Amino acid sequence: MIKAAFALVPLALLSACKDPVQAPGEGGVVKSDAIWCAADGSTELKQDCTLERGNEQGKPSFVIRHPDGKFRRLIATEDGQNLLAADGAQPSQSARKGDRWEVILGDDRYVVPVTADAPHP
Repeated sequence: MIKAAFALVPLALLSACKDPVQAPGEGGVVKSDAIWCAADGSTELKQDCTLERGNEQGKPSFVIRHPDGKFRRLIATEDGQNLLAADGAQPSQSARKGDRWEVILGDDRYVVPVTADAPHP
């Protein structure tokens, strides 16, 4: 009986680590979604970045991860019309356009769906 219980522990740990990632701020668990981005000054949008959704100080927050490991943290404004850089020296430029935000942050551009199931461009 004890051996059987110990055999299940690795499976439980593996399933706990499978898809969810730790969100910023208050520690909500979310999944990563692939999003469109043009990183490092690229002119072409590619679905290369991933988006992690969370909640920080009662506002929707996001972590965008690049394929090379670079990441950006964004937080929604009170009215939900813009995404602001949550940290760093570079301010973001953004606007909500229907079901998505279009964001420019430094040399990077992102298309961030308002909801997880919103269509991509």
